Amino acid sequence: MWLRGVLLVLIAGLFLSWGSAEQENMNTRVDLVPQMDTLLSMADLPSEALYSMPDPVYTTDNQWDSVFSRLQKRAGFNGTVLIAERGEVVHAGAYGYGHHRRKDTLELSSSFQLASVSKMFTAVAIMLLYEAKRLDFDKPVQEYIPEFPYDNITVRHLLNHRAGLPRYMWLAEKHWDTQKILTNEDVLCLYNDHKPNLFFKPGTRFHYCNTNYAFLALVVERISQMSFQEFADTYIFEPLKMENSFVLDLKKEQKAADEVIGYRRRRRGYLAVPKDFLDGVVGDKGVYASVKDLFLLDRAFYGDALLSHETLSVAYTGGSPELRNHNYGFGWRMQTQREGIIYHFGWWRGFRSCFIRDIYSLRTMIILSNHDHIRRNLSFWDLFCQFEGP
Repeated sequence: MWLRGVLLVLIAGLFLSWGSAEQENMNTRVDLVPQMDTLLSMADLPSEALYSMPDPVYTTDNQWDSVFSRLQKRAGFNGTVLIAERGEVVHAGAYGYGHHRRKDTLELSSSFQLASVSKMFTAVAIMLLYEAKRLDFDKPVQEYIPEFPYDNITVRHLLNHRAGLPRYMWLAEKHWDTQKILTNEDVLCLYNDHKPNLFFKPGTRFHYCNTNYAFLALVVERISQMSFQEFADTYIFEPLKMENSFVLDLKKEQKAADEVIGYRRRRRGYLAVPKDFLDGVVGDKGVYASVKDLFLLDRAFYGDALLSHETLSVAYTGGSPELRNHNYGFGWRMQTQREGIIYHFGWWRGFRSCFIRDIYSLRTMIILSNHDHIRRNLSFWDLFCQFEGP
């Protein structure tokens, strides 16, 4: 309870500090200064039971170590793994190198580009603002980004991938100088300048699209008046002690000590994949984290300390009832035929990521790799089924 209370008070202080600057910007955006008493009334929250647990003990299981050592030799697996049950680590291991040329051995603290697994952090940021009463899921995006060019798209449409927006990467390839870093604000300008047609009426269909989460990150920035990087640091990474996590900021050229390099398989070995102009856009990707940090996040979700169970239950509910075999909530995918299984995979510029959670049996599997070809040689689901047993 203390952590969520502190977070809400911090957010309250942030908004109240805008003061006169808010008045100066009234002509460009809506007044978002909250009432302090409204925020403080939310401090009476459920207990953060998991935060009373001792720090994780990172142990190695011989059977699981054999599985991943074999995958390293036969399938080219290179990465880190953490498997947990009921808040305790079953197996944690690191296999291979973070940088092939330097032969830097991977550690459990090594930070990987999470690719689309980053979307869960964007959803968490949105939900934090919702719980602080600074945002309504069903309000139009224009409420928070007045110059957003579509008046019939809501925040929920973006979260559930039901907005009908085309891919910003396609738009950038046609209309952007690829020698310049593209940012989330630049993406907004591209949509305003070219106004591409929506694929369908918002809310009527599911269409997974990175654009949705790029705009959600911009919503966070506009409401908080902080960069997405600063917001994640202040309200997610630091409170949860996720010491190896950060959101990429190409313009600052920051690099964590334990950040690894992504690689693409070639006939003669592995080719390092450099960052490019699209890496300036965050929210859909761009979060770097270690398996240790993702496990801290996993425990926080069970503990009611970061977000309430009521809010998380919405995040874990599929937003597209017409889908049969799978669905999508807020930053999480789900298997409709296996209740309690929520997950996300990621793939971007040499990186592959996997985060699977069974919220009924409290089992978690986190796999991060800096070899992108493992998507053809390794089945995350087969591994998770081994974890579940017969």
